[in-house]
This record gives sequence, C-alpha cells and structure tokens, in this order.
Amino acid sequence: MLGPSVNQHPEKRPSKPVQTEAEAAAAEDAAIAAVYRDMYRPKHNPGRFHILARAQYSIGSAFNGTMSGRTGGAQVDIGQSFNFIGYALTLRGEGGVIDYGATGRNQMTGLLGGGPTLSLGRLGMLQRGYIDFRVGYDFFVAPARERLLEGGAARLPAQLPHGPRAQLNLGLLLSPDRSRKLFHGVGLGLGYQVLVGSFRGDLPASQFLQFALHYSGG
Repeated sequence: MLGPSVNQHPEKRPSKPVQTEAEAAAAEDAAIAAVYRDMYRPKHNPGRFHILARAQYSIGSAFNGTMSGRTGGAQVDIGQSFNFIGYALTLRGEGGVIDYGATGRNQMTGLLGGGPTLSLGRLGMLQRGYIDFRVGYDFFVAPARERLLEGGAARLPAQLPHGPRAQLNLGLLLSPDRSRKLFHGVGLGLGYQVLVGSFRGDLPASQFLQFALHYSGG
C-alpha cells in the first residue's frame, strides 16, 4: 500500500522523517536539559555567593574502641560557586557528650571550629534538584572534663582535634525560574568525619557519621 506522502505532491511532502513518539520525547527531554544547563551554568561562568546551612546529628566512635558519643548542632558553609567548582569557609558548632580515654571518665562536651571546603559548585544542579558533594578539613576546640568518682566533674584542658570531612547533600530547588540569579533549595544530607588526632591531649583517632537537614542558597 502506498503511504500518504507518496500520494502528495513532492512540494507538500515532509522535508524530514516524522519522529516516533519515543524520539519526540527524547528530543523534548534534551531541549529541557539544555535550557536548565544554560540557566545554571552560563558560559561566562560567573562566581556567585553561596551558603549551605545544615542542622545535623552525629554519632562518633574511636577506631580502637576507647571513645564513643553523640553530638548535635549546626554547620554553615559560606563561599562562592562556579560552574564546575566551589569553595567555602565552614563554621561548625555542636554540643553533646563524647566519652574517651582508657578509664571512660573523660568527656568532651562539644566541637567548635571549622575549616576550608571544596564543592562541585553548580555542576550538581540538575533541573529541579541537585546533588552537592563537599570535602573539607576541620580544626576544632573541644571543651573537656573528667567525671570524679565521688561525684561531680573536674575541668580538663580543651582537646584540639582535627581531620577530614566528606558530605553529600541531596535536595529539591524551590520554584526554579529562568529569571532567577539566585536559587534556593532544601533537602537531606549525609556526612563522614574522621578526627585523625589532637594537637593537645590524648584523643584517639575517631570517626563520626552525620545525618542532616539543610538549606542551600546561591
């Protein structure tokens, strides 16, 4: 049987093959991805202010089994993002109880500090969501005390732990729009912190698993 185009005058026939439904859907997806790519990562690659705020809960333990505890608090990254990289200064404050030492009576009651951070910049922005992976190195001041056998506690010199950090933040953008220059999002985060030692005191090498809610803006 002759198709419709065969019965038409050559000038009225389609100039190119008609797309199938799957091909049309794929072309539409590619066009949408290109629009978002140009919106999030413009060719002139401007450096934009970026902030990431996390409310997080951490569970820690030493590699040799002589430390364990939990902390909770906040972390804020303030920096600048580019198309394929970003940098920030991280500030972090957490409170809790972390038992350490051979006797089990020494305790840290918090972690205060921060350090430099590198991120994927705007590379992780994907249409209406984002995947934000960050690495950094933190330096802390950790107030410490010793529980006394007769009750109460005696203050100890603060520990000065330090170590690398890796965090993954997954979120959704709030009302992405082509006219926006700044984007806002909320989501969940996971993190892993290693404290390789302390500049003061006998703190063992330890690890912390972090769970977070976060806001991202920039």
